[in-house]
This record gives sequence, C-alpha cells and structure tokens, in this order.
Amino acid sequence: MKEKSKLYCYVDETGQDTGGELFLVAVVLKNIGQITKFQETLQNIEQKSGKYKRKWTKTSLSIKEKYLNMLLENKQLERSVFYSAYHNSKEYIPLLALTIAKSIIFQKIDEYSATIVIDGLKTPETEYVRRELKNLNIHYRKIRGMKDGQDAILRLADSMAGFIRDSMENQGYAQEIFIEFTKKKIIMEI
Repeated sequence: MKEKSKLYCYVDETGQDTGGELFLVAVVLKNIGQITKFQETLQNIEQKSGKYKRKWTKTSLSIKEKYLNMLLENKQLERSVFYSAYHNSKEYIPLLALTIAKSIIFQKIDEYSATIVIDGLKTPETEYVRRELKNLNIHYRKIRGMKDGQDAILRLADSMAGFIRDSMENQGYAQEIFIEFTKKKIIMEI
C-alpha cells in the first residue's frame, strides 16, 4: 500500500485594503520531509539579504531585491509557490480556501493529508475554512492560524503575496524579477 503524502501548506493574503478590488492569496506548499531544510534555507536567505523577520510592506526596496534574487538562486523553491488573484469580491475566506484547494489539487496526489497554516487566522474563521475545504473534498490533518513572524515559510508566503501584488500593480522593481520567478517555475498562478 502506498504511503500517504504529508503536505504542509502555508498561506498568506493581501488586498483586503482594496475593498475587494484585488484580493490575492499566496500558498507555499511543501512535503513534510522537506520542511526543516527549507526553513533553514529561508532563514539563511533572510539573514544574508538583511530582510530578517520583517513583513514585506516594511522591507526596503534594496533589501526586497536582494532577498528575491537570493530566492531565485535556490532550487528548493521550484514548484513551491502558488497564487490566485481575485477581483471585485470581498468573499475573502471562501477565496482563501479555494486557493488552498487549487494548490493541493494541482499536486495530483491521490493519497495525502495536509497541515494548513494560515497567517493571522482567527478561531471563528478556522471553522469556516474547515467547512469550505471539506466541501471542496480536501483532506486536511490540521488547520491553524499563526503570525508570520513565527515561521520562515509563512514569512515567505507573506513576501510572495506582497511581491506578486507589487508586480500586478506595476511597481517597477517587481516586473522583471516576477518574469524570472515564473520562468524558473518558482511561482505559478492557479
């Protein structure tokens, strides 16, 4: 009998400040066996780039560019970051759950269980996400909220959400780097 894959799914979003005009969800997805090494790599990149544990919006442009260029050089990131952008909707939690589901389904794994970590998820929202994922036939082991300062992979999800949004909003620095991220299959729209 084939062993069940154990996935870890880290989720962050951006765009609630636009009043529904743009809502973007970024998901970083890894197999459990890759988590420890991946976290160490990300912490090392955060340190060397000078980004440390800063949120994307509080990071200077020069540090953002250095951080992103270091991520581009790392093979562990291939096929790890997924995102969906939504327009004209304030259905934030259902869209968050839908993006998680699309990221997991994209993996084309029959037997899996997912541990889902969502930035800033509050207890009442957890039940809603749980119901939505169950309706979408997603197999999860655990759903929990966490502050992105607590985990390097969740900080990566925060950075990717911010970076992708910057690119969509035509911020100069992000355009060229975004193309490189998609060429290297680090970021994939789902």
